[in-house]
This record gives sequence, C-alpha cells and structure tokens, in this order.
Amino acid sequence: MEDPKTVIKYEPRKSLIILFLSALYSIIIGTVVLIGVGSGDTQMAEGAGWVMIVCGVASLVYYFLARKQTPPLK
Repeated sequence: MEDPKTVIKYEPRKSLIILFLSALYSIIIGTVVLIGVGSGDTQMAEGAGWVMIVCGVASLVYYFLARKQTPPLK
C-alpha cells in the first residue's frame, strides 16, 4: 500500500479534479432546488439550495487557489 503522504505530495491533481466535480455538482443541484421549488412553504428548500450554491462557489474558489500553487518537486 502506498504511503498517504507520498500520494498527497505527488498526486494532488486527482484530488483537484474531485473537488472541481463536486463543486459543479453542488452548484447544479442547488440551482435545480431553487428553480424547482413548488408552491407553499418553501423556505427550507430555498435555504438548502442557497447553502449548496454557496458551498459549491467556495469549493470553486478553493480549486482555483490550489491550481495556482506549484506542485512540490520530487
């Protein structure tokens, strides 16, 4: 089994792909929740949609900040 420290140091791009995909998923599902809110008492659904969108945007900001960092040399 590989040492987790080695994997984290030398293969950070795989984690960034997962972060990017989860951010997009969160933004898309949050938007669907906001658009798909039906009639009636929908404050909880709207809140959940906004929370998902904010988390997705925060993940995208973290993704772009992490992409600017240079990977460590072997």
